[in-house]
Amino acid sequence: MYRLLFQDGESPQSYAFEKGEVIIGRSPDCQVVLKDFGISRNHAKIVVNDTGPYIVDLNSKNGTQVNNVPVMEAPLKDGDRILLGKFLLTFTKSLEGRVVFDEAKPLHEEPGTIIRSVGELSRLLTSPSLTPRAVEAQRAASDVQEIERSNRILKVLTKVAETLIAVRPVEEVLEQVMDIVFEHVDADRGFLMLFDETRSKLVPMVIKHRNARGGEPGQISISKTIANRVVAERVSILTSDALVDPRFGSEDSIRIHGIRSAMCAPLWHKDQVIGIIHVDSPMLVNCFGLNDLDLLTALANYAAVAVERSRLNAKIVAEERKRERLARFLSPQVTSRILAASESQAMLLGAPEDREVSVLFADIVGFTSMAEKMSPAAVALFLNDYLSRMTDTVFRFEGTLDKYIGDAVMAVFGAPLDMPDHAERAIRCALEMRERLEEFNAEHKEGPKIQFRIGINSGRAVAGEIGSIAKTEYTVLGDTVNIASRLESAVAQPGSIVIGSATHALASSKFSCRSLGLFAVKGKEHEVAAFEVEACLEKEGS
Repeated sequence: MYRLLFQDGESPQSYAFEKGEVIIGRSPDCQVVLKDFGISRNHAKIVVNDTGPYIVDLNSKNGTQVNNVPVMEAPLKDGDRILLGKFLLTFTKSLEGRVVFDEAKPLHEEPGTIIRSVGELSRLLTSPSLTPRAVEAQRAASDVQEIERSNRILKVLTKVAETLIAVRPVEEVLEQVMDIVFEHVDADRGFLMLFDETRSKLVPMVIKHRNARGGEPGQISISKTIANRVVAERVSILTSDALVDPRFGSEDSIRIHGIRSAMCAPLWHKDQVIGIIHVDSPMLVNCFGLNDLDLLTALANYAAVAVERSRLNAKIVAEERKRERLARFLSPQVTSRILAASESQAMLLGAPEDREVSVLFADIVGFTSMAEKMSPAAVALFLNDYLSRMTDTVFRFEGTLDKYIGDAVMAVFGAPLDMPDHAERAIRCALEMRERLEEFNAEHKEGPKIQFRIGINSGRAVAGEIGSIAKTEYTVLGDTVNIASRLESAVAQPGSIVIGSATHALASSKFSCRSLGLFAVKGKEHEVAAFEVEACLEKEGS
């Protein structure tokens, strides 16, 4: 069993396979679909046959690399890093075949078996008996063993707490957990499994063995009955001799897999169980005691906290990256709505799609000649102030900042989120931008007084991430965009707001508009109708 690990947007993904061919590419027909413009439709394939796994480039445009070496065909080994264009995948051997669940059997209590509730351990560790005065009282009551067991666990947990709780990737945390378990528990082999919600099953993440006793195991067996009870009831279970314990499977199975002493504990945090830790000894009977079971249970609790902390940190980092990216062209309100939306809605920022929008272009009149008389530093300060005010206005009406084109602003209403009143919002935004320009000129009396032209058009447009393998940006494309640009550059006069016929049809009831007639614009065979917005007939929100 093998796996490909990769990031799909902000989410980690994996694809498991065993034999045959796995096609990787941008086409929906591929087994592994990568939504990246640098990936060819059928970019590469991984083949697994009797000689082992290898990768083949399918004449892709941007090539295939294995461990930073360009290849057309190359064998793969565990941990290899595969670069398709600029999309990184990791090839690993899956651990699933190394852990075997025996058939579930009726559960019987057997001599030499201990079942420990995690609630019992919690009470033990938080008991007042750990205070010095209570220690003396417990000693008087001949309860010294209980105290010593508590203290031993606390000493170990105090030692490992800082190591486990430090923020690191989940994979590193899991490896560290098993290292700590083997340091403090005399087990020969063991594994840690996490619950995979997408497949509703426990999946092995780490398998460890003690080389000094018996070498690396092929498979480790665990009773499905035991695992189910550990997860469902939040209990830890110890068996002194699995050969006589019917819950650990048939005698033949146990002999084959070589289990004698064994312990299994849940990875638990509060009321949630996210996995299990299993350790055993194939050679020793009565290898573990109550102290070991309590310690394993406590370590499993710390492991669960560490895993959840690592996952939460990864989620926070991913969300911050997404928020920073969205904040470049979306208002804070729209950004928050997208981040709070479902995964399908958040994907609106990915693959291009057809949307109904209104596009606004606002361009300063004669800025090029004006800038020639100013120093570069003065131009930068001037534009930063001007563009900040215009962008804030776009965001106030929940528009999307598509881009700055020199001194021009291009904004979109109706993408990436649906906006039924996109035409009205675009016009109201333009009117307020004109007011903000008057304020700007009033505050810059010593500088040049500026005017701008605004063009707005509505209709269908392709919206999504567009660009090259090196850089993509969210934008809109199509005839609707081109006409909006032509209305601004070829029809609008300084200080005027000009809209197309589609925008006029959608919002004319809210605004006083004057027909400008038909105009021939570059790139269009037929003339287009244009209207100048004179005033707003209704207050915002009425």
